[in-house]
Amino acid sequence: MATTTSIIVLLKFFATRQNNAIVDYRDFCEYLKKYSEHHLEEQPTLVSYIEDPVPALQIELDKLVENRLIVIINTSAEKQGIVVIPYYIERFAERYKDIAVNPSLPFPSEADLPRGTPKEIITRENSSELIAKLLKHQDINDKTLYGLTLPHNAPSILLPSSVSVVTLIEDAVGKIQNMLKKEEHHDYFLKKLTVSNPGREMIIKNFFNSFVDRPDHSLETLSQTTESFYLWNQLCFFIKQDYEKIKDYTQEDLSCLQAVYITEVGANYFKNEAAENAKKEGALKTLETLLMKPPYYFTFDEIIKFTDNKGLPLLGQYTEDELKEYLHKKTQEAPVQELPDLLVFKTYDDTRYFIFKSKVLQLILRLCTDARISVLEAIKNHWSEVLKQFDSLPEMKDQNAFEGRLEKEIRVQSPILSALLHSSFLPLLSYDASGGDDTSKISLFVNGQLLPYSDILLMSRQEILNDAKIMLPFWYSMPIVSWIAKLLLRPPKSKRNKKQKTKAELYREEEAAKSKEDETTAMISQNAAVSKKVALREAARSAEQAFVPASSTLNRELDSYERMWNHRLGNETHNNLTEDVNSLIRDYIRKTIRTMKVESFTVERIESLAESLMNAPGLQKIRERDALFMYIKLYMIKLVKNIPM
Repeated sequence: MATTTSIIVLLKFFATRQNNAIVDYRDFCEYLKKYSEHHLEEQPTLVSYIEDPVPALQIELDKLVENRLIVIINTSAEKQGIVVIPYYIERFAERYKDIAVNPSLPFPSEADLPRGTPKEIITRENSSELIAKLLKHQDINDKTLYGLTLPHNAPSILLPSSVSVVTLIEDAVGKIQNMLKKEEHHDYFLKKLTVSNPGREMIIKNFFNSFVDRPDHSLETLSQTTESFYLWNQLCFFIKQDYEKIKDYTQEDLSCLQAVYITEVGANYFKNEAAENAKKEGALKTLETLLMKPPYYFTFDEIIKFTDNKGLPLLGQYTEDELKEYLHKKTQEAPVQELPDLLVFKTYDDTRYFIFKSKVLQLILRLCTDARISVLEAIKNHWSEVLKQFDSLPEMKDQNAFEGRLEKEIRVQSPILSALLHSSFLPLLSYDASGGDDTSKISLFVNGQLLPYSDILLMSRQEILNDAKIMLPFWYSMPIVSWIAKLLLRPPKSKRNKKQKTKAELYREEEAAKSKEDETTAMISQNAAVSKKVALREAARSAEQAFVPASSTLNRELDSYERMWNHRLGNETHNNLTEDVNSLIRDYIRKTIRTMKVESFTVERIESLAESLMNAPGLQKIRERDALFMYIKLYMIKLVKNIPM
């Protein structure tokens, strides 16, 4: 054997050479001393075992006892023995190889241990718990000899840790197949299975014959929740039912009963595993559906909070690690020369968002429409204020400066749009888009360069400047009067061209003021109805944060989604349809809110109410269901926020 200083390896070798797991302590000391003298030059660490090996050996043996690799026993009054557990593990592992070839051989049991072997060498475990644990994860080693306790007082089975638990299940199935091949058992159990499933004789016969004749297919049958799995489970029940009635067991009867117990445990594990996998796959499909709905872009923290249509969190139906693995797979795996289905982009504050490839251009189109209104209004108002102060800006006259102003304004007014336009995947996506819906025909790039922002937002610098001038008092257009006014009214340079707050910032400040006002009203008033209304308004403001981005406002989001679902041409027709939908929502909320508890007006409750309203007959003809669903939720929040006191 190769040179080693591992005491357990030497013990195992010594036990194998003497063909006995119980090694005499003194004999092993003599062997270790001779071994150390012979191999000292190769292994200098063996020097501690040459003169008196007992002290150093005892330290090593104590460690092995603690790790349950050996057991020290007194073989007589003067003799000590070392029981080498890996010896039994290797011996019983060979038995399992023999069973795979000859299924009629019995499983190893405690009766196979030599007389006098201490029972402490066996690590006793409940069969169902151990098999389930090892099927999830098993380290193949020669450290443990398991004793599997079985139901109905059946003899326990010894399982070495060097044998895969799958091998144990395969051997158990092989024993059942071997029993069913015998004519008396074959016809008897086939008849029982057929009688219990009337009208399915051919299916039963095909399953039964396939199971008996194809041993390589048996574990696959157990691992799948197909019809064969349930027939197999039924067959196991019949076999167990018959064998448990036997009073005087033969070795063959016991072996078959043990095999049925082991197989049932494995089958139940695979059944539960298949059910968990089906549950997880269903949750991941729900996750994918939710990712395809407005607003189309989500952070990881938002994805974690997703719920199914019953309001149950998806996280729990799959683990966080499985969610991360799913997102990683979706964002990394793709056919050659194609982008992954799920894309990732970051905003300027390093917030990471996920979005499906098919929704990118659709989202950009919506955000461009929204941003055009807010950006146009912000620039026009700013320029008007600058002109009122008899000042000027480079962006009013220079197109490049104007493009820079548009870029900065988009970053403020619509951070998501700005991040998407600067994303690394957008050029590839625009190049690859072909056919499909109208968004795929929109080109944002020319010769590999992003279009100017003025073209993307359909803005004209000169038109905005003209509109800003129109907002000025009429006498600004009178040269002499405006010159005199400039001398008298123009503010100091330090006070000119101050940064203005965005509409979203003004909206947040206004909402904060309203919230304080409501709080004061609730404290002053002793009316329970007023207190409930204030609480509902606060609940609506809290829910609004989940649906309205910080860079936007509630009305802006409502207008955006309204344009998506209301395609009616003509102002009157368009407005009539919007008003009809709004009236339907108002009537529904008016009825619901009477009996609604304040604490129940949550994001989940709002989504549930909106989902119920979506099924109303009057809304079935509207095609853009996702946009309408989002609009209903936002409009509900608006209604509750504005409940009159």
